[in-house]
Amino acid sequence: MATQDSTTLILDAAEALFARQGFAATTIKAIGREAGLNSALLYYYFPDKERLYHAVLERRLGTANRELSQRLTAGLPPLEALEQLLQGYARLMHDAPNLPRLLAREFADHQAAHALPLIRELAAGLFQRICDVIRAGQAAGHIRKDLDPRFTAISLVSQMAWFFVAQPAVSRMLGYEGIVPPATVKAYIEHAARFSMAALTGLPAPPAKSTRKRVRT
Repeated sequence: MATQDSTTLILDAAEALFARQGFAATTIKAIGREAGLNSALLYYYFPDKERLYHAVLERRLGTANRELSQRLTAGLPPLEALEQLLQGYARLMHDAPNLPRLLAREFADHQAAHALPLIRELAAGLFQRICDVIRAGQAAGHIRKDLDPRFTAISLVSQMAWFFVAQPAVSRMLGYEGIVPPATVKAYIEHAARFSMAALTGLPAPPAKSTRKRVRT
């Protein structure tokens, strides 16, 4: 069995190459080169490229599904649970910078065919939990009752995801060249969470933290 270090090297290299050049153009030999390992070792632990690709998706999406689901089952008030979910989702996208591009390629090149098992898991697990939390908030009078929980769940996640998926365009909209500085990323995450809470409640968004520096635009 591969050591943890070898497995991490393989998955990191594969994720970077799949995100950068796509599934079809990436070879096991290239992944081995990127990881600094003999390509024969990759075949030993992953029978083929598709299994390795699935492992890359599972490491990010499967783990995120389970971790974010836990945030929604911790007994927090609905609005607080949803805000923590958004913060956690943003951290996932920020801490795995290849993931947004990898997902964009998967949807565009393969119509999510490789990710379907994980998408089904998300639909049955995390997505339903988000909807349930929204319904609980509506029943308690904390979330607007005119909102469709299904559409609202998609809107909440999509707003946060698009910022990371569209980084090349977003960075230039904000006056940067290709990379959004960490302070601006943090400011956007806070903004998106406040924006979402205002949309859910119909109340004005709480003010941003007064200690935060002004974001350059």
